[in-house]
Amino acid sequence: MRKLLYSLLMGILACYACQDSNSSLGSSLVESSFQNVFNSSCTIDLSTIRLDSIETREDSICHFGHYADTLWGEVTATYCAEYTTASFSTTDGHDYQFDSLVLRMMPSGHYWGDTLTPQYISVYRLKQPIVLDNDQDLYNTTTMSTEDVPLTRFRYLPQPGRRREVEVRLPDDLGRQLLTDILTENDYLDTQEKFKKVFPGLAFVAESDGSCITGFMVNDSSMTLNLHYRDIYNQTTENELTFSVNTEYAYTGVRHNRADTPLDTLQSGIENLIHASDMGYRAYLQGLTGYYNQLEFPDLNDLESAGEIVSVESATLYLYPLARSYNEVSQLPEELRLYITDENNVLEDYVYGSDGVTVQTGNLTVDEMYGRETYYSFDLTEFIRNNFGTSGIRRQKLLMSLTDEEMATTFNQVVFTVLPGQDRQCRLDVRLKIYNEQ
Repeated sequence: MRKLLYSLLMGILACYACQDSNSSLGSSLVESSFQNVFNSSCTIDLSTIRLDSIETREDSICHFGHYADTLWGEVTATYCAEYTTASFSTTDGHDYQFDSLVLRMMPSGHYWGDTLTPQYISVYRLKQPIVLDNDQDLYNTTTMSTEDVPLTRFRYLPQPGRRREVEVRLPDDLGRQLLTDILTENDYLDTQEKFKKVFPGLAFVAESDGSCITGFMVNDSSMTLNLHYRDIYNQTTENELTFSVNTEYAYTGVRHNRADTPLDTLQSGIENLIHASDMGYRAYLQGLTGYYNQLEFPDLNDLESAGEIVSVESATLYLYPLARSYNEVSQLPEELRLYITDENNVLEDYVYGSDGVTVQTGNLTVDEMYGRETYYSFDLTEFIRNNFGTSGIRRQKLLMSLTDEEMATTFNQVVFTVLPGQDRQCRLDVRLKIYNEQ
């Protein structure tokens, strides 16, 4: 399940209430008053859920590398890709000379891990062509076998903020044979089906002692095989033939070892969610490994006891990342999505802004200086109003994930902190209007 729409804490926060306005209405018979009351005592039950798989076929960003830490465990990303056939027309009397076969890659700017330590990547030929799964797709759980010996091995040092092109030279024997086959018009180059039987594709595999996973663009000029040759006729002309990734048969595969982490016992499926109170008062959200969240407000109706008649004026959800869990080795997602579900976890809609049209994205606020006031916020006024006073089958819930694109093409992540009684914890602020007869 790749995207929440297509597939899809227990923390009791410090409570206080303060009166910020008071106006009296009265008659000769009854004295009464309206009050606006601010309250943050509504319990947030934030849980972590794991997807069984994420579709990564046809993505414009690929990942490969290895990283391990105490929060998430050990993660290895491998990219497997089929390449499109290519050819050119020869000219009588011209001679063509091989120069080099080069793999060209452009970093996407995404990373997870230690960018100061080089990573080593081996490039293997696939043993067989990539085939789609039974449902005609490719996922982060898909695996392909490779030849025993790599074609090449290269060293790469990630440089966040700099998208400098990377070139890796592949064996000359492979390039010479490819050029020879083109010049002799070998029939396996006629169609894609024939081509991939002879050249099934490549796998980019990280060494297990690496400490970073890096993203690269996948397009007509990145992750390409570039055959450089010379046309020798009167004078030498340098030319290039490009073999691009066939994105229909390319994907990022992910292996995740969660042993000895809070995620160790989490099974896939929403029915197996784990509450934050059972995970050290933390909740986990990450793309490509497939973690997302559920939010409920079990004590919402307790706010009805604030007065004889109570209505919700506004409600704002604040979500705080765990301090020092981002920036140094990981990237916070720029946007989050909230989805409304019914009691059976059937998706009903997004959470929209006050205009009822714009989908909310979490309004990320970053404290660049101290990092203490970094948080996401959502206006939940309409959702809380709709669920205030409801129970059972009428009570809705929320699911939260990365955007569709980030979920499938990044390891961007958040660890939310929901430790009761502590500052800068996830909370729901509700402003109520209450009416009491005097």
